Amino acid sequence: MNIIRNIILDKINKRAKKLGVISAPKPLNEKKRISEVKRLNLIKKRLDNDYRFSSLPKLASYLTECPQAAINIIDDNSQHCKVSHGRISALSYLAKEIPRGLTTCQHVLNNNLEPLVIEDCSIDIRMKDIYKAYGGAMPKFYAGSPIVTKGGFILGSFCVFDENPKSISNNQLDGLRLLADQFIQLLELVNDQKHGVFDDIHSPEEIKGEYYSSSTILFADFVGFTKHTELLQPGELIELLSAYFNGFDKIMNTFGLRKVKTIGDSYMAVGGIPEKNTNHAYSACQAGLSIIKFVKGMAMQLEAIGKQPWEIRVGINTGAVIAGYNGTDFDIWGDSVNVASRMESSGISGKVHISENTKKIIPTNIKLVKREEVNLKNKGKFDTYIIEH
Repeated sequence: MNIIRNIILDKINKRAKKLGVISAPKPLNEKKRISEVKRLNLIKKRLDNDYRFSSLPKLASYLTECPQAAINIIDDNSQHCKVSHGRISALSYLAKEIPRGLTTCQHVLNNNLEPLVIEDCSIDIRMKDIYKAYGGAMPKFYAGSPIVTKGGFILGSFCVFDENPKSISNNQLDGLRLLADQFIQLLELVNDQKHGVFDDIHSPEEIKGEYYSSSTILFADFVGFTKHTELLQPGELIELLSAYFNGFDKIMNTFGLRKVKTIGDSYMAVGGIPEKNTNHAYSACQAGLSIIKFVKGMAMQLEAIGKQPWEIRVGINTGAVIAGYNGTDFDIWGDSVNVASRMESSGISGKVHISENTKKIIPTNIKLVKREEVNLKNKGKFDTYIIEH
């Protein structure tokens, strides 16, 4: 079988070269990523004979209504299929090991830790030449969620596919993400048990973080804060800021969000950490609306005593983050945090401004107003929304 596999792959490689197929660029953290693959001994490790792992692709197939599913790990040069379900492709016996540059999963490594969906590989700009190199004998539909270690390194893809073009819902894609999370958590647990690693103690200088594939970040920032600092004495300013932030803390507790930190007049919180609940986006939106109401209520009190009222903007984004401790302080990191910050700074006073990622997973009965494409600093143009209230 290896001889046949090599002959077929050699032909596919030659076709790919004639078509000018270019492999996806390797991630900037490729060396560390490969170290994680080696740390977990994933290339040699057998997972298909362990029901805890082998059942997961079957669940993914049922969930997404795709006939095929697989857990693929990518090393320096190859993609290795560790567990699969329902493979009916004409090239199924090649799937155990395929050159990295001839795979769809290679593009998951460069998708900013987000799931990748290609509805038709035969026309997708990244995949159409690879599809031709296979002679059309590969699935057209592909959806893959990155398999990410607790350190934030992508090992490969938990993917589903179909011979025919199709689409899947946001809920189905989120379910695939949850299964990818379940897989890596189980894998890390088994690895820790093998090596006796259960110590969660960290030194004050150590940065200790864990990857969360889905969370919702909330930023709130006062409008015209510099002007307020000029009108108030330092003691008054501190007292007023404390009143606002104490109110925000209570709102976060009400909606199950976690305060991250305050920076000057900015307030930052996150949902979905550490509980990994599925309603964190909705909770963050409700918390944002409550902040707006709270600040308006405070404004009425300030006006009643002849003081300048304060206004606030709230920005919200949903996505992957690394969360943990920088010394003794809790913090979160990642591009999703940067986008949330941009959502706040490009928002409207007295409004909650949310991203497309957040909009996708909140209930449809929340009334939204779509804005013209917003140019987020250093990020480009995005579709964004204002919550009506």
